Amino acid sequence: MISLLWNYIKINNAELREIKEYFDKCSDEIDKSNLFMLRRVCMYTSLVFLGMMALSYIIVPGFRITPGHIMIIPVLGIYLVINSYTRRKSNITGIKAKVICLVYYTLMCAAFIIMDLAYSERPVLWVPLALMVFPVLYIDRLQLYGVEETIAVCVYGFISYQEKGYVYFIWDMYMVIAAYVVSMIIGRIILGVRSKEGLALEEVRRFSQVDKLTNVLNKGALIAEIESYLKRRSDDSYCAMCIFDVDDFKQVNDGIGHTGGDALLEHIGELLLQNFRPTDIIGRFGGDEFVVFMPNMKELSLVEFRCRSLQMMLESYRIEDNGPFTLSIGAIVDKGDHCWEDMLRMADDALYKSKMSGKNRCSAWVVRKDIKLTKPGLVFLTTLDEENAQVLFAEESERFDILACNDNDEAIGYVSQYHNEIKMVVIELNNESLKGSLAIRYIKEREIFSSIPVLAVVDTDEAIPLAKELGADRVLKTETPNEIFAITIKELSGV
Repeated sequence: MISLLWNYIKINNAELREIKEYFDKCSDEIDKSNLFMLRRVCMYTSLVFLGMMALSYIIVPGFRITPGHIMIIPVLGIYLVINSYTRRKSNITGIKAKVICLVYYTLMCAAFIIMDLAYSERPVLWVPLALMVFPVLYIDRLQLYGVEETIAVCVYGFISYQEKGYVYFIWDMYMVIAAYVVSMIIGRIILGVRSKEGLALEEVRRFSQVDKLTNVLNKGALIAEIESYLKRRSDDSYCAMCIFDVDDFKQVNDGIGHTGGDALLEHIGELLLQNFRPTDIIGRFGGDEFVVFMPNMKELSLVEFRCRSLQMMLESYRIEDNGPFTLSIGAIVDKGDHCWEDMLRMADDALYKSKMSGKNRCSAWVVRKDIKLTKPGLVFLTTLDEENAQVLFAEESERFDILACNDNDEAIGYVSQYHNEIKMVVIELNNESLKGSLAIRYIKEREIFSSIPVLAVVDTDEAIPLAKELGADRVLKTETPNEIFAITIKELSGV
C-alpha cells in the first residue's frame, strides 16, 4: 500500500513538473488556443442560447426571462466584435489574451448566477455546470483555476444566503462545492493530457526550426523569432544585430573538403551557443553566414567584446592541422526602433567594412532613431564639431540637412542608415592620419552606395592623387573659395 502511494506521489510530481514546463515553454500557444476556444464558445453559446430559450417557453412550466438571460445578449454581441478582431490579429498573447478570455467567462458566470438566483425556490442549476465546464474551455494553471472558481463559489454563496431560504442555501452550497471539487479533478486530468501533447508538439516544432548541422535556428525560424520579439518590445528597449561570415569559406571547402567545411560550421554553431546569452536569438542565415539578435542590449562595447571573444575562440580550432579559421563580423546596436530588415541591412553594411578592412575584423556602431530629414541629406566627415560644421556649411544648410560626423564609422553609419536620402558626402581627407580614406573607399566600392557623389577636401597637393585613387568624384583644397565649393556641390549633388 505504501509503495503504491509512493509511486503515485512520484508520478504526480513528475506530471506537475511537466505541467509547469508546458506553461513555461508553450505560453504563446496556450494563449492562442484559449482565444480560438473562446471564439468557438461564443458561436455555440449563441446558437444554444436561442434554441434553449425557444424550447424553455414550450416545455418548462413557469419559465420567465431573467436579467441574467438579458445580460447574455450584449455580452455575446460585444464578443462578436472582439472575436473578429482576435481572428485578424493572430499575434495576441500574454496578459491581453488572458484578460479577453477571463472577462468573458466572468461575465457569463455572473449571468448564470443571476439566472439561478432569480428562482428562490429552486435548487441551483447553471453555476455548477459553469464550474465543471470552465477547465475544459480555458487552459490555466491549476492553482489559478482554484482561485478563479473559489471567487465564484464565494460570491454565489454570499448572495444565495441573502436571497434564498436556509434549506435551499444549504442545498445550493452542497451542489456548488461538489461541482468545484469535480472541476478541480477535471482540470488536473485535462492539464496532464494537454501538457504531454503540448510539449510533444513543441519538441516537433523546435526540431523543425533547428538547422540540423549547426544546431542553431534555421533562417525561417530565426526571422520568425526576431519578428515576434520586435512586435512585443517596448519603445525604449534597445537591441543588437550581428552578422558572422566565415572568411574564404570556398577555399576552406576546396582545401579540406566539404566534410571539413561542415565540421567548421558545426563548431561555429557550438561557439555561438556557448558565447552568447540564452535569451539571444541565434540562427544560420544561409551558407557560411550566421546571425545573432540580442534583445535588451544597448552597450556597444559588450557586443564588440562577445564578437571578438568568438573570433579568438575560433582561431584556436584546427581540423587535421588546417587552420586558423577566421570570421568577419558586422554588428549594430539599434536605438531607433527599426524593423529587422533594416537592422539586418545595416549590420550587413558593417560586415562589408570588416571584409574590406582585411577580414577577421569586427565593425560595429550604434544606430540611433531616424532623424526626419526635411531636405536632401549631406554627410560631412570633418575634424570640426557639429556646431562649427553647421557654421561652415551655413549656405548649404538652406539646401541640405547636414549630418556632421568625426570618424569613418559614423560617416559610414549615416550613409547606411539614410542611403536613400543622402545626395552627397563631403570628407576631409588627412594625408598623414589617412582619416576619411576608409569612408571614401567604402562608399565607392560598396555597390549600393557607389552612386552617391563624394567630394574630398584636402590640405596639401600631395593628398590630391590619394583622394582620386580612393575614388573621390571631386577633390578640392581647403583654401578653395566658398563660391567654388558651392558650385561643385551643386554640380555633384544636382540639388
